[in-house]
Amino acid sequence: MSYWVVVVAKNAADHISTTIQSLLDQTTPPTKIIVVNDGSSDNTREILTKYALKYRLLQLVDLPDRGFDIRRVPSNLNVAIDSARESSDEYLMISGDDSTYPKYYVQSIIDRMDGDHRIVVASGYPSQSGLRMEERTPSGSGRVVRVSFLKLVGFRFPIRAGWEAWLLYRAEQEGYRSQLFADLSYAHVRPRGASHHFTYWGAAMYTLGYHPLYALGRVARNLVRQASIKSALGLLAGYLIAVLGSSDPFIVPFDPTLRKYVHRRQGQEISRVVSTKLRRL
Repeated sequence: MSYWVVVVAKNAADHISTTIQSLLDQTTPPTKIIVVNDGSSDNTREILTKYALKYRLLQLVDLPDRGFDIRRVPSNLNVAIDSARESSDEYLMISGDDSTYPKYYVQSIIDRMDGDHRIVVASGYPSQSGLRMEERTPSGSGRVVRVSFLKLVGFRFPIRAGWEAWLLYRAEQEGYRSQLFADLSYAHVRPRGASHHFTYWGAAMYTLGYHPLYALGRVARNLVRQASIKSALGLLAGYLIAVLGSSDPFIVPFDPTLRKYVHRRQGQEISRVVSTKLRRL
């Protein structure tokens, strides 16, 4: 069992040391940690340079400062993948620059993935201020991906809204599955979705081919469960902007086969829920 880690960092001086140290302290350390520094304007680069000098397994990729843009995250991940394309590791872990993992985190996930080869993407739950966040699938930081599956789907992440969920739906299309382990968690500092006010998450519902009722249900669920009008309106605005047409090159529909699969799958789920409720009447 072996794995490597990619960390995408941007102005993370307050958190990056804790993130890197928690990765170095794993019961099974990674073979390499590639940190893509996306032009940080604070002293993130200096902190990472010190780690790189001390630990040979840490590789720093420095990019120029082009301002903050959440749309560059999949592109930055691809930069790391390209630099490790010849690696023989079986797993890849994706981490943000503000996450802290318990020592057993990666080992626990990989042991379970080794035991079930249908699981190709997995993670624990993120938590903020000691409270576990609402999640239904592996997303964001803390994900472990089986490299053989990533190669099957092109060994690159698409540069468009919905790129995280794309990986999960592609897994289903190929007969695999993802897994969120309820007994594992890690600390996540920054609020998720805050940087783009959830609009790109809303746009992703269109690019991926969401069933319209499913999309509206997600907006409603986000409002009820998170009690946040701002996040719900952000999702709805992003979805409607994408539906009506956007010139943003990040908001481009995925291939028709995937979109039809997602639409059909969600339509079936809606039918099951409605049928169950009708039987209870």
